[in-house]
Amino acid sequence: MNYQEIRPSQFLSNHIKLFWSLNYLSEGEQSQSETILPDGCPEIVFNLSDRFKRLHPDFDETQPAALFAGQMSRGISIRPTGQVSLFGVRFHPAGAFPMSRFSVHELTDKIVDLTELLGSRGRELEERIGNAYGFAERVGIFESHFLHRLAVLPSDDKTVGFAAEMIVKSGGTISVSRLAENIGVSERRLERKFRSRVGISPKMLARTVRFQNVVNNIQSAANVDLLDTALSFGYFDQSHMIREFKEFSGETPLGYFRKTHGISDIFTAST
Repeated sequence: MNYQEIRPSQFLSNHIKLFWSLNYLSEGEQSQSETILPDGCPEIVFNLSDRFKRLHPDFDETQPAALFAGQMSRGISIRPTGQVSLFGVRFHPAGAFPMSRFSVHELTDKIVDLTELLGSRGRELEERIGNAYGFAERVGIFESHFLHRLAVLPSDDKTVGFAAEMIVKSGGTISVSRLAENIGVSERRLERKFRSRVGISPKMLARTVRFQNVVNNIQSAANVDLLDTALSFGYFDQSHMIREFKEFSGETPLGYFRKTHGISDIFTAST
């Protein structure tokens, strides 16, 4: 498996978190499903080889060759079908709005073909990315496209990006009232701006960030006490954290990590 990351150029660092590339040969239909969890970051993924399938309870759905994944409020399951060759663009929470002809709120919990966002220019971008020679060239092609889209925007209101960054830096623990006070707007106006530019509310982004921090903490820990983990990340109690975990992942922490990582033995408290 070959995974790479590249940070964006300085001019785009307020919008794009990173570019990534992943290449490996899967076992196709025999591959285990993979759970993609909400992380607060919209994403564009170019599939340069065999498509992935998204697994629904009653059917499987072949994913577009070039897709935009909006903000997610719950996890999804996917499975490779053969050779995996992906190029991805991960945005900051408020960074993807220049790519869409719509309010990004309309794309929350949706995965759509890139042409739905960009029309014929989406197809052209997909072809250029597919014909590029290597990771660095793909990064350059996408950055040129994104810079052009930024240049034609009537304005670039940095308020929401700043607020989203404060949420991330706080680990999702900052209150909406404190956030609005810090940036000098009313809570109602902040909610409207988030709906348009992030796709979810400030509170939902904070919950998502906190959940991701819990996931990362458990993954890296040698031993986990769920009560201590819950309190350290600002949950009321262990039950509160487990409810949030189930809402985002569909599993309890024990069930999720047993199925996806095989590390359920690190838990010292019952779930």
